[in-house]
Amino acid sequence: MWVYGDQEREVTLLALLADVDAAQAALAAAAPGLDWHGRCVGLFLLLSDLLQGVADAEFAALGVDQPSAAQDSILAALIATSESIARSWNSRLADQEAPDTGALAPLRAADERLLNIRRCEGYAFYAVYPELYVTAAASLPPDAFLIGLRSIGGGLAALVAGTAKARQVVTVRPGGGHFDRRIAAGDRLNQRIAGSLDSSFVIVDEGPGLSGSSFGGTADWLEEQGVAPDRILFMPSHGGDLGPQAREDHRGRWNARPRLVATFDDVVRDGPVPLAGWFEDLTGPVSAPLQDLSGGRWRARSPWPDAPADPGREARKYLLEAEGGSFRLKFVGLDAIAAEKLGRAQSLFRAGLVPVPLALRHGFLLERWVDGRQPAKPPLAFLAPYLAFRAKALPAGAAGAPLAQLVDMARYNLSQGIGGQGARLLDPWNGDRIAALQQAVRPIHTDSRLHRWEWLDAGGTILKTDAIDHAQAHDLVGCQDIAWDIAGAAVEFDLSANQVASLAEAVMPGRPRDLIECLIPCYLAFQLGWWSYAGEPGSAQMESYAAKTRKLLEH
Repeated sequence: MWVYGDQEREVTLLALLADVDAAQAALAAAAPGLDWHGRCVGLFLLLSDLLQGVADAEFAALGVDQPSAAQDSILAALIATSESIARSWNSRLADQEAPDTGALAPLRAADERLLNIRRCEGYAFYAVYPELYVTAAASLPPDAFLIGLRSIGGGLAALVAGTAKARQVVTVRPGGGHFDRRIAAGDRLNQRIAGSLDSSFVIVDEGPGLSGSSFGGTADWLEEQGVAPDRILFMPSHGGDLGPQAREDHRGRWNARPRLVATFDDVVRDGPVPLAGWFEDLTGPVSAPLQDLSGGRWRARSPWPDAPADPGREARKYLLEAEGGSFRLKFVGLDAIAAEKLGRAQSLFRAGLVPVPLALRHGFLLERWVDGRQPAKPPLAFLAPYLAFRAKALPAGAAGAPLAQLVDMARYNLSQGIGGQGARLLDPWNGDRIAALQQAVRPIHTDSRLHRWEWLDAGGTILKTDAIDHAQAHDLVGCQDIAWDIAGAAVEFDLSANQVASLAEAVMPGRPRDLIECLIPCYLAFQLGWWSYAGEPGSAQMESYAAKTRKLLEH
């Protein structure tokens, strides 16, 4: 079903270089230790964006991937920054020397070209830490030829090169169908391959996902250029098999060739700078091992022990017991957007709506643990003030999917989920009506997770959990009008028409109720699609949303 969407932004080359300069200035002013290290990683992420944007722009102009002077300059700066990250981490934050990024100088005379930057899901959502690739690179053979698959793989290949002293580093973007990725390489790139056939060729990327065809298609291309199959290695972000959509020849190669992987637990949780100690100045000395709450394990400490879970897509989270009490650690992203999430959490806390956020460090948000019970209050008693605050206090700079796209998604997912009759719910919403309604949309950072199990009664105060970042999640929805959350509340709490009207009057007075009417089937369709990817744990949820959709059809 249709759930996911790429997150992209347009920025000029010179503006991105200015961001790099600002990151270097922040690094120079950073306190030694984890703050310096995190800012060095932030600089690395910006340089990775720069490489991706420039390489994609050159690909768009040529129709093929080719090495270039601009790419080589950025790779040199990336490798220097990667070496600084490696020294810092491997020395337990003792050896911290700023990288020399002087190789970027030729780019500063460039024109004001626009670059399209894709957000890297691994850094943003899935705790793909650069340190994992730094560690895995230690076992690489000498003189490797590294091929980074964009978007994220270009920077990851530079990380590997900084440790392994690679012979060459290039970046390519696999294209074609989702399960049939292929490489379009130019003559200069193919010549580099042909001149290095005595090297080990290492394909670097996150994943693999449903098919692993980016890895497989790149290996196909290398063999077409004369690379011996036994000289191909893979550096993925996990040690698992290819997904169910993989070609059998790709699966056979994947299982036959070496895969160099370092795990989060070994490198970050229990590595040179253990995660449990990152906040010790705030928590006091740690008194017990971290308790992993990921993959649905949080339910054992929740008043909602039977809540459904989606283990494969949950953010990493841990319970930290320390002298200062109990705390929750949650991964919220390594990129600059994570700082925005901390700001939202602080705003929501000051309004008395969420647990207290204490700090953000190197991708993890620390908040005080709250033991609570299931709310006994009527839902409107806590939904109205919560959603009204979000509507006023959390405006969004950029909108998510437009209404037309949400309606298209709903038609598709409902047809897939309950048959052709489901799409009838969207019949009233023709193009002209949607276009007119779009003018009324006021995008905010919606909660987008209004499920019953997301609420806690903490001594009479109703708190919302997991409230800060679902409008910036790895899906197509993005930041929406507060009507999206009202639609979600209507579905999740089985609100009557009168209750929905009361909630709308409290949260969006004087604004078109048609927005809510349009978004309720869209919300149902999105939830159907979302839980369809959760495997067996999601089947009951899918049936629940299907039943709600059928009930809506009866009215």
